[in-house]
Amino acid sequence: MSILKDKTILILTAGFGAGHISAANAVKDAILEKEPDTNIVIRNFIDASVPKLNKPMVHMYEKNTKYTPGLYNCYYYLKKSFTSKYDISHKMYTPKLSKFIEELNPDMIISTFPLAAACVNSFRNSDDGYFIPAATVVTDVVDSMEWIFENTELYFVPSAEIKNRFVQRGISPEKVEVVGVPINSKFTNEKIDYDKNKCRIIVMGGGRGLFDISEDFMYEIDDFLDLYKSSVSVTIVTGKNKKLFNQLTEKKPLRNIEVLGFVDNMDELLKHNDVMLSKPGGATLFEAIHSGTPLIVKIPKVGQEIENGKFIIDKGIGIIYSGEEDLMAILKGIASGEYSSIIEFMKKNISDFRKTIYPEKIGDYIENILEKYSL
Repeated sequence: MSILKDKTILILTAGFGAGHISAANAVKDAILEKEPDTNIVIRNFIDASVPKLNKPMVHMYEKNTKYTPGLYNCYYYLKKSFTSKYDISHKMYTPKLSKFIEELNPDMIISTFPLAAACVNSFRNSDDGYFIPAATVVTDVVDSMEWIFENTELYFVPSAEIKNRFVQRGISPEKVEVVGVPINSKFTNEKIDYDKNKCRIIVMGGGRGLFDISEDFMYEIDDFLDLYKSSVSVTIVTGKNKKLFNQLTEKKPLRNIEVLGFVDNMDELLKHNDVMLSKPGGATLFEAIHSGTPLIVKIPKVGQEIENGKFIIDKGIGIIYSGEEDLMAILKGIASGEYSSIIEFMKKNISDFRKTIYPEKIGDYIENILEKYSL
């Protein structure tokens, strides 16, 4: 019988982008696959502590990353380089979150957001706190100090390089497991209706439908397909951006591009596409990796996405473009077949990298921690 049976595991997450929540759900699925009779509680750490702050904090994050990325990056890279114990931002959340933890009394806590991990660390250091095994899931390809705390028994990291950097920072290698960024296990590298003579491109703006290409450029792509639709197909997923969906489908309909709104079958869509044009968020990046889909992304401006962009280049799993003129040149190269060998090169690199991460072992690693610290 698994030690996970009848255990309560608290997963703390946050709503700053969809990646932290999707990672929490993926970890939950991995545990339940190992032992269905595990009680798993997923909570937004702000909702569990100071719920009135959740919407304002998320709104501020979205505005900062969109309109003042330079200011955001100053704070991000400051936190990346200095020891997390000097960051006091968790203090506004820790008192009430500690009470929530005491009332739930979980057997283990897993954090998919750094500030949540900071709260757990503070809880264990407090006079009223006590030992609960803690794990942290790093949701971007980063080695930022904001993720590292003394009271953490297990880290899930995206790549072997990040594990090496954690070890350089003094973390025992036995505490660090390479699993990628956890995503839904439905994402596989199986491709459907594959036509080597046509490249199928899916364009995504995340759940909120915020794209790195302009609306005007979408119409430029539509015009471009008048000449090249025999060799390229394009699907745009607008997410929750209903205004854009209505514009592209009703007010001024695109002729050659399939437009979808919010979808809950992204895994199926990726099976039907060869290349993804998107933002380089951690979850999106690993959805592409697990589905064997090379990426095209604009030069990132936001801290964690900058690091993800470096990873894309270093691993040779995607193309970084500088602007819409550059992107159009890439699309023309894809249409002409000039990029065929590059796309195949990136697909092989994705396949090779996939062999170095072990998301299927997440349940085993959590089980091992509980066994190690069980009374």
